[in-house]
Amino acid sequence: MEQSRAAILETIQGIVESVLGVPGVAMTEDTTAQDVDGWDSLTHVQIIVAIEQHYNIRFSFSEVAQLENAGSLIDAVLRHTGG
Repeated sequence: MEQSRAAILETIQGIVESVLGVPGVAMTEDTTAQDVDGWDSLTHVQIIVAIEQHYNIRFSFSEVAQLENAGSLIDAVLRHTGG
C-alpha cells in the first residue's frame, strides 16, 4: 500500500516525538535535526532505527549519511517501500 508523503511525515513526526519524549514537534519536509531540540547524534540513531522498525526496512550507512532533512528521509522510506 503506497503512502503519501504527508502520511510518512506524520509517522516520522510521531516517532521523533516518541524518541525525544517531546509532544508537538512541528515538522515539515525542510526540517533538519538542528531544528528540533534534543535531536542529537544519539537520538538520530534511535530515530532511524525506529523508522526502520516501523516500516520493516533497512537503510544503508551511505543513505543515512546523505539524509539532509525530513524530505530526504521520506524519499528514502519511499525507495524502500516501493512508493
